[in-house]
This record gives sequence, C-alpha cells and structure tokens, in this order.
Amino acid sequence: MLFFLFFACALSAKLKAQRYLSTSRTINVYKVLDVSLGNTSSVFDFSALTDYDNGIFKLGMITATVKANVPWKLTLTVSNNILSPQITATPMPASVIGIKASTTGTYTNVQNNTPFSVQNNRGLYVVPFDLRALPAFQYQTQEYIGDFYFTISDQ
Repeated sequence: MLFFLFFACALSAKLKAQRYLSTSRTINVYKVLDVSLGNTSSVFDFSALTDYDNGIFKLGMITATVKANVPWKLTLTVSNNILSPQITATPMPASVIGIKASTTGTYTNVQNNTPFSVQNNRGLYVVPFDLRALPAFQYQTQEYIGDFYFTISDQ
C-alpha cells in the first residue's frame, strides 16, 4: 500500500497541468526620406587667368548624406536660372556651373528646366558631388550668387 501511495504521488507530480500563454507585439515602420548636406565650400575664386580658360573644378564640394527606407531620388534645382545680381549688362546664367556625382563622368549644367538628379535604393548613402564653374570671359567683374535646392523624394 505504501508503494502504491508513493507511485500515485509520483505519477500525479508528472501529470501536472501546464499552461502556455502567448502575446503579440507590433512594429510600425514609417517612410523615411532624409538628406543632409556637408562640405559646402561655396566660393569659386577666379583669380588666375588659366581659370577663365579651363574653369575651376571643386571635387567633393558638396556631400549629401541620404537616409531612406524606400527607393529615393535626390534632385537639384536653382532658385533662378540667372545668378544674382540680375541687372548687369550680361547676366550670368546658373548653367556656367556644372555638377556631377563624384562616381560619374559627365557634368550637367545647373538649370531648372533640366534638373540634375541621382537615385538609389533604400539604405544609408554618402554621395559626394563635384562642381565645375566655367564663365569664360563674358561677364562683368563682380560677385555672382545662386542658391541650390536639394529635394529628396521617393521613386
């Protein structure tokens, strides 16, 4: 009898009821499109005569850091196709400035009717841009200013 009681106690210990619970958690991911600019040296200094003949090339003059979780497109436009001041006898067009991503080979003249853009897939990207200025001998002696606008959008 004692053996039977011991066996019954041992059996009931092994047959205890178990209960499992579960719960779910949700992760909400929203569209991320972010760009920041760095290394923005802003001056093309035409102090040497050869600069007027050959232009000035500024490698990595602007660096854009893009963070996106969707395919993205970064577009450059200018505030005006004519650089300021616009009251000179021969206004300087923004197209005397060319831009290209440092990884490509061709400069695109800056102007609003044909905006410059680069695009890529989601991720973190650092995109350096090279700029070239080539006004030649056609413009008055003074300082010309133009504003560049970078806009990021999804593709």
